[in-house]
Amino acid sequence: MDVLQQEARPFLHTLITSKIMGHTPLRLSAALFLTVAPNLAAAHGILGDRFFPATITTDDPFAADELALPTVTFFRHAEDGEQVFEREYEFEYSKTIFPGFALSLDGGYVDASPVGEPAERGFANLELSPIYELIRDPESEFITSAAFRWEVGGTGSKAVAERASSYTPTLQFGKGFGNLPDSAGSLRPFAVTGSIGYAIPGDGSEPHTIEWGGAVEYSLLYLQNNVRDQGFGPFVSRLTPVVEFSFSSPVDNDGGSTTGTINPGILWSGQSVQLGVEAIIPINRATGHNIGVIAQLHFYIDDIFPHSLGTPIFGGAR
Repeated sequence: MDVLQQEARPFLHTLITSKIMGHTPLRLSAALFLTVAPNLAAAHGILGDRFFPATITTDDPFAADELALPTVTFFRHAEDGEQVFEREYEFEYSKTIFPGFALSLDGGYVDASPVGEPAERGFANLELSPIYELIRDPESEFITSAAFRWEVGGTGSKAVAERASSYTPTLQFGKGFGNLPDSAGSLRPFAVTGSIGYAIPGDGSEPHTIEWGGAVEYSLLYLQNNVRDQGFGPFVSRLTPVVEFSFSSPVDNDGGSTTGTINPGILWSGQSVQLGVEAIIPINRATGHNIGVIAQLHFYIDDIFPHSLGTPIFGGAR
């Protein structure tokens, strides 16, 4: 076992035995993490000297070969004025078709328990999302992509999924601050990602909404390697504190108020795997009253299978 796995094992053991990891799918995935995690090298989200980890709550702007399995969410939120305790178990698989263009498929299982009402359980609708990288500038650590999310209505269970489809054209970006002057060295590890989309429901009774969000990240790896040596060990240097935010703002007059969450957390990124945990904090009463939690195990397929599944279908190696 290498040094990185030795340092990661106590951290993973704590999470596996905690309530957050109390469900079998996440326990098994975390155990798999300890088996396959090697040293960090080039991975998903590289721009110049900057590594952008895969964010959990919001979409990042990279077209890549990757698998998020599972993403587990526990959150008591408001829905139509009622409190609902919801547990979600999701996956997302993204495959590059040619360099800079990928298609992702995601879905999951929902277990919702409205207060005083019978539980509603079943599979959510599948979602297809092509993404195309428009601008990629390693020198300025900047990337912009166009994406289109299509929730395929009727592919999930009637108890929890809409019968009508919805469509969300989206613009996404990422920017690192490594090109700040040396005098601002402590700010150079910062990076931001963001997205804004216009959600068009297939059901005319539902409101159109602006879906917007992003993340503020602070890379300890960038601080260690590109600003000054902090003496971090191989495990600590792979940590990225992050604050994500995700909002939905109706544009129709009767669509209600903006809802959303702010999600502070921590990501640990290896070459082929990433583990992240975030709190879910509602921004107002229309969103919910309680703090939730989301955890994800993420696999970088382009590093696990660099000569087969991790390469674009057309156009060869990246």
